Amino acid sequence: MFSVEQGNRAEYYRYLARLNFAAAEEADRSIGNLPGYGFAAPPPIMTLCAHAIELSLKSYLLQKSVPESQVRALGHDLVHAWTLCKEYGAEEGLIDENILAIISDLLRSHRLRYGEESKLGKVPVYGSLQKLTRTCLALCDAPTLAEIVEAAE
Repeated sequence: MFSVEQGNRAEYYRYLARLNFAAAEEADRSIGNLPGYGFAAPPPIMTLCAHAIELSLKSYLLQKSVPESQVRALGHDLVHAWTLCKEYGAEEGLIDENILAIISDLLRSHRLRYGEESKLGKVPVYGSLQKLTRTCLALCDAPTLAEIVEAAE
Protein backbone atom coordinates (compact mmCIF):
# COMPACT_ATOMS: atom_id res chain seq x y z
CA MET A 1 0.00 0.00 0.00
CA PHE A 2 2.72 2.39 0.88
CA SER A 3 6.41 1.92 0.70
CA VAL A 4 8.99 3.22 3.09
CA GLU A 5 11.82 5.40 1.89
CA GLN A 6 14.18 7.72 3.68
CA GLY A 7 12.00 10.74 3.01
CA ASN A 8 8.74 9.25 4.28
CA ARG A 9 9.81 7.07 7.20
CA ALA A 10 7.96 9.21 9.79
CA GLU A 11 4.74 8.90 7.76
CA TYR A 12 5.25 5.17 7.33
CA TYR A 13 5.74 4.70 11.07
CA ARG A 14 2.53 6.64 11.73
CA TYR A 15 0.70 4.48 9.22
CA LEU A 16 1.99 1.26 10.82
CA ALA A 17 1.20 2.57 14.29
CA ARG A 18 -2.43 3.12 13.29
CA LEU A 19 -2.67 -0.34 11.70
CA ASN A 20 -1.23 -2.01 14.81
CA PHE A 21 -3.76 -0.22 16.99
CA ALA A 22 -6.64 -1.03 14.63
CA ALA A 23 -5.63 -4.69 14.85
CA ALA A 24 -5.51 -4.42 18.66
CA GLU A 25 -9.00 -2.92 18.73
CA GLU A 26 -10.36 -5.72 16.53
CA ALA A 27 -8.61 -8.35 18.62
CA ASP A 28 -10.02 -6.85 21.80
CA ARG A 29 -13.53 -7.11 20.36
CA SER A 30 -12.91 -10.80 19.67
CA ILE A 31 -10.97 -12.00 22.70
CA GLY A 32 -11.01 -9.16 25.21
CA ASN A 33 -14.02 -10.55 27.05
CA LEU A 34 -12.60 -14.03 27.56
CA PRO A 35 -12.19 -15.09 31.20
CA GLY A 36 -9.23 -13.46 32.94
CA TYR A 37 -8.87 -10.49 30.64
CA GLY A 38 -10.73 -8.19 33.02
CA PHE A 39 -7.52 -8.24 35.07
CA ALA A 40 -5.02 -7.78 32.25
CA ALA A 41 -5.10 -7.14 28.53
CA PRO A 42 -4.50 -10.27 26.41
CA PRO A 43 -0.80 -10.59 25.47
CA PRO A 44 -1.40 -10.33 21.69
CA ILE A 45 -3.30 -7.09 22.24
CA MET A 46 -0.56 -5.73 24.51
CA THR A 47 1.98 -6.58 21.80
CA LEU A 48 0.04 -4.72 19.12
CA CYS A 49 -0.41 -1.70 21.39
CA ALA A 50 3.26 -1.73 22.39
CA HIS A 51 4.28 -1.65 18.74
CA ALA A 52 1.78 1.13 18.00
CA ILE A 53 3.22 3.16 20.88
CA GLU A 54 6.80 2.51 19.79
CA LEU A 55 6.12 3.49 16.18
CA SER A 56 4.19 6.60 17.28
CA LEU A 57 7.00 7.83 19.50
CA LYS A 58 9.60 7.13 16.82
CA SER A 59 7.50 8.90 14.20
CA TYR A 60 7.25 11.94 16.46
CA LEU A 61 11.02 11.99 16.89
CA LEU A 62 11.62 11.67 13.16
CA GLN A 63 9.19 14.55 12.56
CA LYS A 64 11.32 16.60 14.96
CA SER A 65 14.38 15.83 12.79
CA VAL A 66 16.01 13.44 15.23
CA PRO A 67 18.44 11.41 13.10
CA GLU A 68 17.07 8.02 12.13
CA SER A 69 20.18 6.32 13.49
CA GLN A 70 19.40 7.77 16.93
CA VAL A 71 15.73 6.77 16.67
CA ARG A 72 16.58 3.20 15.68
CA ALA A 73 19.13 2.95 18.49
CA LEU A 74 16.23 3.30 20.96
CA GLY A 75 15.20 -0.26 20.14
CA HIS A 76 12.09 -1.16 22.13
CA ASP A 77 12.86 1.16 25.05
CA LEU A 78 9.62 3.11 25.16
CA VAL A 79 10.58 4.98 28.32
CA HIS A 80 13.76 6.30 26.75
CA ALA A 81 11.85 7.16 23.56
CA TRP A 82 9.30 9.12 25.61
CA THR A 83 12.06 10.94 27.51
CA LEU A 84 13.53 12.00 24.18
CA CYS A 85 10.09 13.06 22.91
CA LYS A 86 9.75 15.37 25.90
CA GLU A 87 13.17 16.86 25.11
CA TYR A 88 11.80 17.65 21.64
CA GLY A 89 8.63 19.32 22.86
CA ALA A 90 6.13 16.64 23.88
CA GLU A 91 4.05 17.83 26.79
CA GLU A 92 5.13 16.67 30.24
CA GLY A 93 2.31 14.70 31.87
CA LEU A 94 0.65 13.91 28.55
CA ILE A 95 0.81 10.16 29.10
CA ASP A 96 0.67 7.75 32.03
CA GLU A 97 4.36 7.05 32.49
CA ASN A 98 3.65 4.15 34.85
CA ILE A 99 1.72 2.25 32.17
CA LEU A 100 4.42 3.17 29.64
CA ALA A 101 7.11 1.74 31.94
CA ILE A 102 5.20 -1.52 32.35
CA ILE A 103 4.52 -2.05 28.64
CA SER A 104 8.08 -1.04 27.82
CA ASP A 105 9.48 -3.59 30.26
CA LEU A 106 7.18 -6.29 28.91
CA LEU A 107 8.19 -5.53 25.32
CA ARG A 108 11.94 -5.21 25.92
CA SER A 109 12.23 -8.28 28.14
CA HIS A 110 10.13 -10.53 25.87
CA ARG A 111 7.90 -11.31 28.86
CA LEU A 112 4.97 -10.26 26.71
CA ARG A 113 5.53 -13.29 24.48
CA TYR A 114 5.46 -15.71 27.35
CA GLY A 115 2.66 -14.34 29.49
CA GLU A 116 4.86 -13.22 32.36
CA GLU A 117 4.45 -10.17 34.57
CA SER A 118 6.66 -7.16 34.17
CA LYS A 119 9.61 -6.91 36.52
CA LEU A 120 7.52 -4.08 37.89
CA GLY A 121 5.08 -6.77 39.03
CA LYS A 122 2.18 -5.65 36.90
CA VAL A 123 0.43 -5.99 33.58
CA PRO A 124 -1.92 -3.33 32.21
CA VAL A 125 -5.64 -3.68 31.66
CA TYR A 126 -6.77 -2.80 28.16
CA GLY A 127 -8.52 0.47 29.04
CA SER A 128 -5.38 2.18 30.33
CA LEU A 129 -3.27 0.73 27.52
CA GLN A 130 -5.86 1.83 24.95
CA LYS A 131 -5.78 5.40 26.33
CA LEU A 132 -1.96 5.47 26.26
CA THR A 133 -1.89 4.19 22.69
CA ARG A 134 -4.47 6.71 21.50
CA THR A 135 -2.51 9.54 23.08
CA CYS A 136 0.69 8.43 21.34
CA LEU A 137 -1.14 8.16 18.01
CA ALA A 138 -2.39 11.73 18.47
CA LEU A 139 1.12 12.89 19.41
CA CYS A 140 2.51 11.79 16.05
CA ASP A 141 -0.66 12.77 14.15
CA ALA A 142 -1.26 9.22 12.93
CA PRO A 143 -3.81 8.98 10.13
CA THR A 144 -7.24 7.52 10.78
CA LEU A 145 -8.26 4.31 9.06
CA ALA A 146 -10.55 6.37 6.84
CA GLU A 147 -7.60 8.52 5.77
CA ILE A 148 -5.56 5.41 5.01
CA VAL A 149 -8.35 4.00 2.85
CA GLU A 150 -8.83 7.34 1.10
CA ALA A 151 -5.10 7.59 0.33
CA ALA A 152 -5.15 4.09 -1.15
CA GLU A 153 -7.97 4.90 -3.59
